[in-house]
Amino acid sequence: MKGRYGLLLFICLFVVSVAACTGGSGGSPGITDPSDTGLLVRAVSVEPESPDLDVFSNPIGCDNDQPEEPLTREDATLNIDVTRLNQDVISDPLPASVEECTITYLKANEDPAAPALTSLTIYPNCILQDGTNSCNVTLIDIARKNAYASSVLFQGVNSPAEYPTHYVARYYCKFKNNFGDEGFFPVEVDIWLADFENCEGE
Repeated sequence: MKGRYGLLLFICLFVVSVAACTGGSGGSPGITDPSDTGLLVRAVSVEPESPDLDVFSNPIGCDNDQPEEPLTREDATLNIDVTRLNQDVISDPLPASVEECTITYLKANEDPAAPALTSLTIYPNCILQDGTNSCNVTLIDIARKNAYASSVLFQGVNSPAEYPTHYVARYYCKFKNNFGDEGFFPVEVDIWLADFENCEGE
């Protein structure tokens, strides 16, 4: 009899621990429970504005009359698909707004020797309506491009396995609904940092 009670107790503890670990609700990891804001973030993606994913750093000076490419900030577009959790609510949680995003630049697995880049916090202030919304955001700024170029090319502190060097830009964004309730969502995009010569005839 004692053995049966012991087995029952073990099963109960196991069920409770599994429920605690899974959280009891579905959805993508890191996305806020829709009941917190009345909004469901269905999908988020990042589109760099340039046709390729390479992010140029300090171009090396050319020996001829061709000008260097200017060192500029790189931008991207967040595509955010959001909808109301309850279409019949009297108090509408929309419009919402993207208030703040922290971008963490993660080294790719194949490049542990890549320079560490500090995270960047931006404040897009984009309005979200029901459906897919486009939000212009910074992908990487000049300071972080300079930090990469300085470590790899000019000071020789780091020797990445790959050149261009693979990073993952991870966004973690805070949004607010129409009543000021906060929610969060993550999204990632691969980028490659390098310093290219852009001279014709070379």
